[in-house]
Amino acid sequence: MVEGQKIIQKGMGVRGMGHGLKRVRLGERDYEILGAIEKWGILGLGQLEGLVFKKEAGNTERTRLFFNEHGREIYTKACYKRMSDLERGGYVRSHYYLNHRKLYTLTEGGHEALIVAGRARMPGFRRGMSEALIDHEIKVNGVGLVLAELLGRRVLTERQLGKWNADGVRVPKGREAYPDLWLPDKEYPKAIEVELTQKSDLRYKEIFDRYFNQISYKGSVLYLTGWPKGAEFMWKLARKHDVTRLFVASLQEFRDSGGRCGFTGYSIFCYPSNKTFLTLAPKNTGSCAPVEALAVTAPENLPALEPVRRGQEAPPTASLDAPKEPEQWGVGHQRNPYSHLPPSARPEGYRPGDYLKVGSGGK
Repeated sequence: MVEGQKIIQKGMGVRGMGHGLKRVRLGERDYEILGAIEKWGILGLGQLEGLVFKKEAGNTERTRLFFNEHGREIYTKACYKRMSDLERGGYVRSHYYLNHRKLYTLTEGGHEALIVAGRARMPGFRRGMSEALIDHEIKVNGVGLVLAELLGRRVLTERQLGKWNADGVRVPKGREAYPDLWLPDKEYPKAIEVELTQKSDLRYKEIFDRYFNQISYKGSVLYLTGWPKGAEFMWKLARKHDVTRLFVASLQEFRDSGGRCGFTGYSIFCYPSNKTFLTLAPKNTGSCAPVEALAVTAPENLPALEPVRRGQEAPPTASLDAPKEPEQWGVGHQRNPYSHLPPSARPEGYRPGDYLKVGSGGK
C-alpha cells in the first residue's frame, strides 16, 4: 500500500496538481472518507463527522450531522483536522457555497488512491456543483445517509444508477431519468425523490407516468417535500390522478424523526379516508404499517378486500400466483397477466432503458 501511495504522490506532480503537497499515509478511515465522497459526490464537514467520526453517537445527533447541521465547534475536532491533512495531500478539495459550511469533493489524486487500493466503485468523481443545485444535493445526501446508517437500508445514489464518464458527468441517453435515491428490493423496490419546490400539475403527471412504467408493479415512489403543506398537496395530486403507489411525507418530519416518519399514500381500498401508510423504519413501532403489509395482491388480503371488489367492474389484476410461463398464457381473462407491464417489471427491477420501449410521457 505504501508503494501505491508513492505512485500517487509522484503522479500528482506530473499532472500539474502542484508541488509541496503534504505527504499523507492513508489509513482505513481515510479510505472510508474517500469512498463516501466518491459515492455521494459531495459531502459537508458535518456529514463526514457523523458518518466516520461519530459512529457511536445517538441517532438525534447523527441525524443533525447527516443534514450537515453543525456549529463552529466542529472546526476544532478530529474530522476537520484530518480533512485538512487530506486536502493538503491533494486527495480532496474544499468548496464554499452561500448558506453552506465547508463541503468536499474528491480530486484526481483522491480517486486514484481508491483505484490503486482496489476500492474505487465509479469510473469518475464529481469535481464541483452549481450553486443552484447544492442545497438539494446536500439534503438528498442527508436523507440517504439517514436511511443507510440509521435505518440499515441499502441505498443507491443517482450517480450509481446512471452511467457517468471519467469526468464525473452523467452520459445522457434518450429520455432516461433517475430518482434521487433508490432502495433496491426484489419485491418492493422504492424510488425516493426530495422535492424542495413545487412543480406544475402537468409535470407531476408526466413524472408519475414515467416512474410507474420504469419500476416493478409492486414498487413505490416516495416523495419528501420541502415546502409548507407539500405532503398534503402531493397526496391530493395522487388522488386526482388515481396514483396508488405514491407516498409522501414532509422532509422536516423525516429529519426530526430520524427517518422513522410515516409516508401517506392514496388507496381506493381504504375507506373512508382513502389513505394508506408506509414507513421505512426497520420495526413498526407506530400506527403506520409498511406497504408490504398492505399489498392488495397478497393472497391473505383478498378475503378482506372482497366486499370492496364486488361492486367494482375493474379488469382483473395480476396476482402473485399468476402464470409466468408463455406456454401457460391463454386468451381473454387468461391472457398474459403482466402484459401491461414493461419487461423490467417482470418480476421486478429498475431499468430505465425499458421505459423507452413502452414509452409514454418522459422528461
